[in-house]
This record gives sequence, structure tokens and C-alpha cells, in this order.
Amino acid sequence: MSVIIGYYGKNGAVIAGDSRNLLFKGIKSNREKLEELLYSGKIRTDEELMKKASEFDVNVYINDSEEKVRILGNLLCGEIKSIGKDSKRRRMYLSKEKCAVLDIENDQITNKSVKTGSGIVVFGNKYIKSLVESEIKKYIKDILKMSVKEIKNLFEKILEKTENATLSGKFEYYFVETYENNFEMAVEDDLNELFEYRKELSLKMVEMQKVMMIADKIVKIGDVGKIENGNLVLYDDFLAIDKICPEPTIYCEIEITGEFIEGDVITIDNESLKVKRTGNPVVVEKIICKK
Repeated sequence: MSVIIGYYGKNGAVIAGDSRNLLFKGIKSNREKLEELLYSGKIRTDEELMKKASEFDVNVYINDSEEKVRILGNLLCGEIKSIGKDSKRRRMYLSKEKCAVLDIENDQITNKSVKTGSGIVVFGNKYIKSLVESEIKKYIKDILKMSVKEIKNLFEKILEKTENATLSGKFEYYFVETYENNFEMAVEDDLNELFEYRKELSLKMVEMQKVMMIADKIVKIGDVGKIENGNLVLYDDFLAIDKICPEPTIYCEIEITGEFIEGDVITIDNESLKVKRTGNPVVVEKIICKK
């Protein structure tokens, strides 16, 4: 989780956010206990987080370079996300006098609201939101009178005094002073980029799974075929491929070099290809796999 603050109004739009992403690895019940302490504000520093993580036997991986806020011409965008079995994202899009908030699960928009006029949107866990919102309330009457640069400076001041282990030590800020005339289209274009990225990622994952499956089928021991007309003819349970990739070229008969005679059985022992009768090593330029 993280914090993102967005403002939109007649003076423009401002967005601010941190850049921390946390990954927890360990027993689920222990992870949940640690996260409960963290997101309720009972853990406030990185040192406290690491100490508690050690007590719960949970590994914590911290990435402080996550891009959570962006500027797209006259449009500002902020995103928090949770990636597990499903990909869940919440995005805010801001421009002068306009704001859209969307919930996205995998490739579906599950909720969308669009507002005009002026307002402030805060993303974050309950504890962080309450801290940030209580600080903003102190200045709420003044914000509409401020320039967007002054609002940006205010957000910077608020975030830098908010101490919590879920936040990075650095924050990013952007502001715009003019309208995004094609607000809905600009939002749609950015969402389409996300969906296209997820589609490409999904295809790459499928290809990676194919490669891993092929690698698991490489033969490490046992008889694989016999010599016929100077070539290695593989038994029915085996095939050969030219390389490990999603769509390799497949062979049932392959060239072989070494000392052998017609009818010799070729075997793999300790991942080495040999003539079973003599133990002489032989060489092929293909990879032998189980079907």
C-alpha cells in the first residue's frame, strides 16, 4: 500500500505520491498479522518493520522506485495496486476541474466515478489516509485560493511529516494549470495501454510456461533410440527439438556422430549420450525430450 493525494479545481490539478512497494513472503497467517500491525500504524519505521518481520518469520522486500504518479500532457494519473492471484488497481485521473476514480480488476473496470468542480482524493490504507486527511483539513479553506504550485508545496509538507514504514523516503509531485479538453479520451487511451501491456504480459507468461514445461521433459537417463541407416531413430516415447523455445522444430530421427554400428541402442547415463553396448560417447546436435 502507499499514499497518493490528488487535487482538482479551478486553479488546476496536483498529484503527489510515494514510491514504495512492499512484498511479503512467509506463512500466510504470519503475513496477515504483520500487515495488520503495519497498516494500522503500529509499525512506524523500517527498523520496526524488519524487527517484527523477523519475529513472524516473514521476509520483507522493499522497492522504493515504484512509479505511482504520472503526468500525461494535461492529465495527471495516480495508481495503487495489489498483485496476487488477481491484479487489483485503483486509479485517479485529474485535470483542471475534473477527476475520475476507477477500480480495475485484471482487465475489467469494476467501478468508475467522474466528478467536476473541485475536490481532494486520497488513496492509502486507513491509518495513512486519516493522517493525511486530518492535515489537509487544516488548510481546506485556503487551498482554493492557492496556486497549484503552492498546493504542491503543501502536499510535499504533509507527506514529508507523515512517518510510516509503508511510505518511501521520497515523493513525486506533478501539477497542471490547464484543462484536458479530451479528458475521457485521454483516460481511455491510458487504460488501453494498460490492457495491452497486460495482454502482452499474459502471452509472455504462457510462452514461459511452455519453455519450462519443455525444459522439464529433457531426458536425463534411459534408452532413447537405436541406430538405423547411420542415424538415431528415437523410440516412440521420445522426440528431439532444435532448441528450448515455445515453438521448437520437432524430430523423430536425428544425425549422430561417434563410434557405433547398425542396431546399437543409444542411452543417456548421467546426462551423457552413449552407446549402450560399448559405453562409447556419441554426439547429437538436438535436444532429446520425453513426448
